[in-house]
Amino acid sequence: MPSVANVIIEGLRELGISTLFCLPGIQNDDFFNELVDARDITPIVTRHEQGAAYMAMGASQVTGRASAFIVVPGPGMLNATAALTSAYWAGGRVLALIGAIPHDYKGKGFGVLHELPDQTAVLEQVTKLATYVEDGDIAVEAIQASLDELMANEARPVSIEVPVDVWSAKADGRLAPVVRRNPLVDIDKIEEAAKALAESERPLILVGGGAQDAAKEVRALAELMQAPVFTRRQGHGVLDTRHPLSCPLPVGREFWREADVVVAIGTRGEFPMLHWGLDGLNVIQVNTDPGALTRHDVPTIGVLADAAEATHAITEALRGAFSVAPGDRANRHQEVAAARAAFDAETAHFPQRETLEILRDELPDEGIIVEDVTQMGFAAHLFFEFRKPRTFLTTSVGGTLGAGVAHAIGAQTATANPVVGLIGDGGFLFTATELATAAQFNIPVTLVVHDNGAFGNVKRIQEQRFGPDRTIASTLQNPDFVAFGKSFGVASERADGPEAFRDALRRAIAHDGPNLIVCEMGEVANPWPYLRMEPVR
Repeated sequence: MPSVANVIIEGLRELGISTLFCLPGIQNDDFFNELVDARDITPIVTRHEQGAAYMAMGASQVTGRASAFIVVPGPGMLNATAALTSAYWAGGRVLALIGAIPHDYKGKGFGVLHELPDQTAVLEQVTKLATYVEDGDIAVEAIQASLDELMANEARPVSIEVPVDVWSAKADGRLAPVVRRNPLVDIDKIEEAAKALAESERPLILVGGGAQDAAKEVRALAELMQAPVFTRRQGHGVLDTRHPLSCPLPVGREFWREADVVVAIGTRGEFPMLHWGLDGLNVIQVNTDPGALTRHDVPTIGVLADAAEATHAITEALRGAFSVAPGDRANRHQEVAAARAAFDAETAHFPQRETLEILRDELPDEGIIVEDVTQMGFAAHLFFEFRKPRTFLTTSVGGTLGAGVAHAIGAQTATANPVVGLIGDGGFLFTATELATAAQFNIPVTLVVHDNGAFGNVKRIQEQRFGPDRTIASTLQNPDFVAFGKSFGVASERADGPEAFRDALRRAIAHDGPNLIVCEMGEVANPWPYLRMEPVR
């Protein structure tokens, strides 16, 4: 019979995982001993547990498929939880393999190495399922349930804890194939949603991360209904920004004023539903998370279904039972174009625009941006031209400062398309030591660090709220970032000015290896008035 470690390795194969981000340690030695013989699974050893978990999140987000990492219990697990909570909110099918103290010691409080009073309770807060494998007898069943849940419904992490004395235990049985599962589409709900849309006069579409694999279906519905489409953060790229119905967030807010029906596809709707007002609004909520269907106090038609399946079904119902044909609805292209032009004119002074335009010029359509919590990342939400799905990765509402380096490295391991991380000097040093990982495995990621010698967002808020002489704990003394990058063997250079940045970016994208570009960032316009706006209804 195989060991529990062998069953886990077979589970990775069932998920199609060929890269395992890891930081080994004594509680997981028996697993790694078996991994030596698994030549089809490449371990990428990181320099911190948070790096392993962020990399797994990036790999999952960029592909939409499962990824995995493994760390030791206690401090190792705790180091990884910031990434797990990010993946929980930002949509990552991340399998967290966590070691555990000997099973018989669990809950006894002996104080053995890496012990926590209740490690599983912590993992339950940052995963949709936390599984503890107490012995070989239950291993196959427990692991199967975890893998199935990882691939079911909404994209969120799952954890499997294995005690140090259980890895080598014999496990009876074999894993069944793991397939992607979504809720069955309720035809009655589809008909109800289609009826509401057919009767609407000013429909609007809000997309989120759950719509990333529904680009074709969202476009078809938007064009049929002549409904503008916008997102807060995770739906970038679902509809090409160049499409005449695509709106940046502030333009979406203008249409929110008079919308009668909003179709929220693959989004929790936290923003804008908590901020822009709901009076007189009807919502069609399409989501694989049942909690998302009833969370907001507004009349809602809840469709528990995969975004692509449900959106296609609604469109077909409109064309069929409700006889809506292309051209029946008043064309709104000029209306959207006028609102976009007004927004562009109002924000033309933003210096971040030039950097983002250069980035757009030099990246292919499939090129990926990973945002850290940084000024350039905030601006990208408003100004970057997203052309393809899964080309903008974020920690979403986690707002996880410092994830960017490892997040981008993980994404680059899973795609041949160029990945560029937009990182501030404040967040850079959180996971900057993962440059060693990028160098060791020759991962051709490009990291762009904008250096303003501060936690810039914090400092500006302090200045605006309390006065320029009331800033505290927000100014930074930085190392020589170029020398720092070169010390890892990473191609590193400073780019002062737009054309220098363009040239550096071209070299980086063409380089078969990791890259670091450091740009000085002066005073920039504040994007927040356009990201968090007052109610309009």
